[in-house]
Amino acid sequence: MSWLKLRERCPTCGCRFEREEGFFTGVYLVNYSFVAVAIVIELFVYVFYANANEGDASVLPAVAVGAVTALLLPVLTYPFAKAVWIAIDLVTRPLEPVEEADAALHAAPERPGPVEPS
Repeated sequence: MSWLKLRERCPTCGCRFEREEGFFTGVYLVNYSFVAVAIVIELFVYVFYANANEGDASVLPAVAVGAVTALLLPVLTYPFAKAVWIAIDLVTRPLEPVEEADAALHAAPERPGPVEPS
């Protein structure tokens, strides 16, 4: 698997990650939230820095850091945004019996434990 491509099912429990068409639209909202929070934090840091230097702070480094954040952070946090969105969806809308049965069919077999001597 690659960084931006998610498996179809959980390798342990067999649960399908994309439960319906358009399921991952919420991932973009979660990912946008991560980036928005990071940029707001950077903005506050810049404002405090500029205040500490009595307004004598260049805006160019702050814009450069913001641009790099806006371009790289979504790529870096995408898998985590997917995991958060799946967790939110499962909490708000638990698996239906049909989905549970389907997951059980695709679940990884349980690993046998250590054999105890007789």
